[in-house]
Amino acid sequence: MKKLPILVLLLALAGYAQADVASDIAEGVSMDVIVQNALAEDVTLEEIVAQVIAADATLAAAVVTAAVASAPAQASAITSAAVAAAPTQAAAITTAAVASAPTQAAAITTAAVAAAPAQADAIQTAASAAESASETDTQTASNTDTSTDADATDATDATGATDQAGSSESPAASGGGSITDDVAAANPELDDDETIASGS
Repeated sequence: MKKLPILVLLLALAGYAQADVASDIAEGVSMDVIVQNALAEDVTLEEIVAQVIAADATLAAAVVTAAVASAPAQASAITSAAVAAAPTQAAAITTAAVASAPTQAAAITTAAVAAAPAQADAIQTAASAAESASETDTQTASNTDTSTDADATDATDATGATDQAGSSESPAASGGGSITDDVAAANPELDDDETIASGS
């Protein structure tokens, strides 16, 4: 008999969490905040995803993105719960999950296919496309960093070249006078009357 009040309490709490998610959605609260609010109420990410989709199935991809971003290691479990709640949106859910956790692409794809075998082809196509897009974004970011480094190197090289060009100018005579004066100073045996050829 004691189990009945506990069961009623658990059902009431589950209903409260569901109503809370639904009310957040109705109020236009951002998906990240909805997820964080529900987590604060000790609702699991899988339950949050299922509740959001039950309230508004068009938010499936958005809630998966937010949930996976908050816990990438749980990406496959989140994907499985989302696909089970909205199997017709399996491809969009897979795309969102892989985009948020590209290193978990294989596990996400496996979980999605297991939850909706009839959508296997669409899921695998979506996963491949999302993974390729993620790799392209990573390469683009890497190329941008490389080009920035190259520009800095070019600027340094240009500065060095300028310095070298400046240092290659003919130095002034060591004595501060003409070359003829320097020759005379280096050769005291020459008489002052002798003509010292420039450059000799």
